[in-house]
Amino acid sequence: MSKLLWGFYLLLTFLVTLPASWWLLSKADFAYPVLYEEIGVAEHIEHFAPRNTKNKLGFEFTTKAQRLQLFHQVSVAIQNHGQGLTQLSYNVDNQAIVLFTSAEVTHLQDVANLLDKLKPLIIGLIILWLAVSLVLMLKKVVLPSLTAWLNIVAVMLILIGATLALGPEKIFNQMHIWVFPDNHQWFFYYEESLMSTMMKAPDLFAYIAGLWGLLSALLTTLMITFLTTLGRKIHDSFK
Repeated sequence: MSKLLWGFYLLLTFLVTLPASWWLLSKADFAYPVLYEEIGVAEHIEHFAPRNTKNKLGFEFTTKAQRLQLFHQVSVAIQNHGQGLTQLSYNVDNQAIVLFTSAEVTHLQDVANLLDKLKPLIIGLIILWLAVSLVLMLKKVVLPSLTAWLNIVAVMLILIGATLALGPEKIFNQMHIWVFPDNHQWFFYYEESLMSTMMKAPDLFAYIAGLWGLLSALLTTLMITFLTTLGRKIHDSFK
């Protein structure tokens, strides 16, 4: 029974760290400034932006600083109910050009709506995690050793790596099929979307998912290590 309880608690702790990791990554614009160089976003933009078929011309002439700022504004918008998405623009020859098409705005608004819908679930998970933590403390359940936990972390990382190895595009497409409305466009060719072009989707999201998983595993490790140490001290105090 204790192993089942421990396994449930481990999974619950990892789920609780996911929104915390997301929040931390969002403060760093999901590492876009770093990944911009690492995955060749500039070259990608130079190749596809001139081929845009939606009259969004001249994006290839924007600077790196402008692109990073636009991504930052998108990141802020999707975490604030989608506010400001329709106002995003870039300048070419002193002329402001609206960044996204209506279909792109709708998709990003769907992302913002999804994040809003997840908030009550996150609050529920945190409350459940606190309740289970209290039960474990009251029942004086001693959590596994740090070595045992690190072995579990290694397995988690292998599973994350194996999932990503299936192909970022397959994962990207399937997740969109599951969570977004059927009648809303979510797949955009680079030639028709500056959103997909500036984000080099789905490559960027594969890296972000990997960082998200690693950061969540790290936070889970820190939390479990702290709770294990605290639990053992409480257990020893009752001997």
